[in-house]
Amino acid sequence: MFIREKKTRTSTVLQLVRSKRNSDGKVRQEIVLSLGELKIPDELRKTVAHEVEYRMSGYSRLEAPDPEVAKLVDSIINRLDGEGRLPSLTHREIAPPASASVNVRHELVEHENGTQLGPLLPLMKAWDSLGMGGFLKEREFNPRQIRSAQISIFNRLIEPCSENDLMSWASTMALNELLGERIELGGEDRFYRISDKLLAHRDALEVHLRQQERELFNLSRTIVLYDLTNSYFEGQASENPKARRSVNSKENRSDCPLLSVGLALDGEGFVLTHKVFSGNLSDSKAMVSAVRELQELSGDGSRPLVVLDGGIASAENLAYLSENNFDYLVNGKRTTRRKFAADFLALDKFHKVGEREDKAPVLVRRIESGTEHVLLCRSDERRKKEDAIISKTEAKLITALEKLKERIVRNDAKLHLAHGVETVNRNIGKICSRYVRAAKFYRIEYRIETRTLSWHRNDGEYQADAELHGCYHLRCSRADLNDDDIWRIYITLTKVEDAFRLLKSDLGLRPFHHYKENRCDGHVWITILAYHILHWIEYSLKQSGHEMSWRKLRRLLATHCYSTLIIPSDDGMVRRIRKPGRADERQRLIYEVMGIEVRELPVRSNVFKRKT
Repeated sequence: MFIREKKTRTSTVLQLVRSKRNSDGKVRQEIVLSLGELKIPDELRKTVAHEVEYRMSGYSRLEAPDPEVAKLVDSIINRLDGEGRLPSLTHREIAPPASASVNVRHELVEHENGTQLGPLLPLMKAWDSLGMGGFLKEREFNPRQIRSAQISIFNRLIEPCSENDLMSWASTMALNELLGERIELGGEDRFYRISDKLLAHRDALEVHLRQQERELFNLSRTIVLYDLTNSYFEGQASENPKARRSVNSKENRSDCPLLSVGLALDGEGFVLTHKVFSGNLSDSKAMVSAVRELQELSGDGSRPLVVLDGGIASAENLAYLSENNFDYLVNGKRTTRRKFAADFLALDKFHKVGEREDKAPVLVRRIESGTEHVLLCRSDERRKKEDAIISKTEAKLITALEKLKERIVRNDAKLHLAHGVETVNRNIGKICSRYVRAAKFYRIEYRIETRTLSWHRNDGEYQADAELHGCYHLRCSRADLNDDDIWRIYITLTKVEDAFRLLKSDLGLRPFHHYKENRCDGHVWITILAYHILHWIEYSLKQSGHEMSWRKLRRLLATHCYSTLIIPSDDGMVRRIRKPGRADERQRLIYEVMGIEVRELPVRSNVFKRKT
């Protein structure tokens, strides 16, 4: 049952409506009562409709949850009664009787309104531990706004959906019990407003979370991991100046506008800061503005070590880092490894580093190159991967050339063969740009006199390149790090990749459905806040010796629910008890490790007297 607006020629009236399935099996909306011009605030309509539906099912409460709601419900009930459309009262709530033994009608015991509880408990624990509620209260967020912020962020961790669907999702969760108020109270656009309000306090909240996480886990912020990713829009997003197309889409979606996100993490994977950039901004130009916020990050006077991917490490960026009291560690670009070819081939000068279970060891060799310390690395696993990539790319290149050759033989009109070589060369160029890693070894030639297309591989260059498969080099500005330290610190950059994967998939960052700039920035910010909570949970479990991903934890706790037990007895009473279910052994272990006290969860009991 719900309340909807109906516009007439002269005014807007309200109607009480319910959905009903007809004899054809189709759902139709039935008007229960026309409320005329009765004024019901938008944020109270769902609650009023729920209370009226409760009364029309034959139950009468002792009191409504809110005085204003009670007044509106009474007004509607009186109208229904006056029109003779109010069903007979079957159960009236009474004060709980004195404790006495009763005979339960066990065959009539039922339960209803099951809502998911388990996944919310770690989220509430993380929220409180990070002091997010206290921070928002200090920034003059009222209790309802704080609850709306919790719902928005928690949704990203459990089942990401749009702001319009948030209340539909929230009704399936035990949020009323945990948050201590009726979550349905509030306007339908409140989640857009809370996104704007959270974004307005982004800088201060990011500093608060950095400090809180550092104190909670005694983190050393001497290592900064930085990388950039992008995601695409559904639609053109013409009102967002940051939405731009780019051929460098990490999603392979050059057909859509993009938005780029730069993320800086510490060595343990906690978010330090983030920046939102235009989708067409190159990786190398995005770093400076993010690093500016990290000038005083280490807090102990030491020079933080910034770990970068090769695509970001332009000469200008590395110079900027050095000038601003940062050291750097970066993966050298694949295109520059050939200048170390002779050094890579001197296998007797390499030694093992980074012993890992179930993985082949990596061989390293250290050399000096100007002012930098270069660590040459050889990896069998990476070699196999590169071999496979080149082989697959080469096969696709040959297939594309064969297709173009067939088109030439059959004189495809779209190639305009009679007008010269321009169209054919354009097609060759497109093929080479698509499979550049293989095409660079091929000499492709089209002879207009005979209309023949031919290609030949330069086996010498191909073999020379293959000898360097699995080789990469790390460039570092610090002399005090040994070979093992450099390699181990560099592979922590995978934590940023893991964070991007979680942000885009589990936390709903991808794709963007908003089109306004501030709403897109707010969408990113709420996703980052959700990641703060996710990483707090995973890191806390790891510290306690129970390492587990959030995805696995969420699945494990999903069966722990709240429900309402309906217990009739021989004395004509019906007891309705709202309480959480009993956690199983695995769930109890998780709660114990995280310090969650399940026995303190609220229990609500109502007693109704059946009318005879």
